[in-house]
Amino acid sequence: MGKATLLENAYYKWLKEELIFSDIEDGYVSISSPFVDTNFDNINLYAKFLNKDNIEVSDFGYTIFNLEEAGVHLDKRSKVAWRIYNTALADFGITREGDSLLIRTSLDNFAIAKNRLIQAIMRINDISYLSKGNVKEAFNDLIESFLIKEKVLYTPNVEIPNENGASSHFDFSIPSRTGVERLIKTSARPNDPNYAKVFNYDVKATAPSRNAKFIYVLNNVTHKTTINQNIVGTALSGLKPNLAEVAGFSEIEKDNTLLVNS
Repeated sequence: MGKATLLENAYYKWLKEELIFSDIEDGYVSISSPFVDTNFDNINLYAKFLNKDNIEVSDFGYTIFNLEEAGVHLDKRSKVAWRIYNTALADFGITREGDSLLIRTSLDNFAIAKNRLIQAIMRINDISYLSKGNVKEAFNDLIESFLIKEKVLYTPNVEIPNENGASSHFDFSIPSRTGVERLIKTSARPNDPNYAKVFNYDVKATAPSRNAKFIYVLNNVTHKTTINQNIVGTALSGLKPNLAEVAGFSEIEKDNTLLVNS
C-alpha cells in the first residue's frame, strides 16, 4: 500500500469516527464534530432535507449566542469584529437568518457545505479571542499586508476539492518558479487544537492530488504567545517533514524564505 493511500485511509477513518450523526425532532439530523467552540463544547451542526435533493445545514444560532455570552456583539461599531464576521460569511458562502448561520446545498455537495460551515464558525469564534487583546487588525490582514510589502505574489482563500467529496480551504496560495505551490493555513489562536487538526487533515486530503508544500502559520505576534509544541505535533502528525511545516508569524517576519523558496 502506497503512502498516499495510507494518508487517504487515515483521513477517511477520522471522518467516520469523529463525526456523529443523530436523528432528532422535526426531521433534523444533529452532527457532532470533533472541533470545540469558545465554551470548549463540541461544535454541532443541524441538517434538514428541504426536499429529496437539497439540504439546509445550520448552527441553530449557537455561534452568535456564545459570542454575545462572552460580551462580543457583532455590529458595525466593532469594525474589526464586524469585518472578520462578514468576511467569514463571504469566504465560506454562509447565510445568516436571524441569529442562525446556515448553508443550503444539494445532497451531492453536502460534505463540502458541512466543512464550509464548520470552518466559518471557527473563523467567527476567533473574534472572541481577538477581542480580549483589543486587537485592531485581523491576523490574515497582517499576513496579507506582509506579503504585499515583501512583493510576494499570492491568491487568498483557495478551496480545493478532495476525492472524498469534501473540500479543503487554505487562506493563501503562493506559486513558485519550480512549480511547488505554497498552501498556507493560518490560525489567529496559535494554541487552538481545532485549527491544528483541520490543517493536518486538509494536508492529508489534499497532498495526493496537489504538488504543494503546506505551511501552518500561527499568530504568536499579537498576544506574544509561545507556541505549544503539542499543537505543532498535532498539526504535523503522520506527515513527512518536507511536506508540511509549522511557523510562528514572528519567524516569517524576520525571514520570508519559508513562503517564497522551494
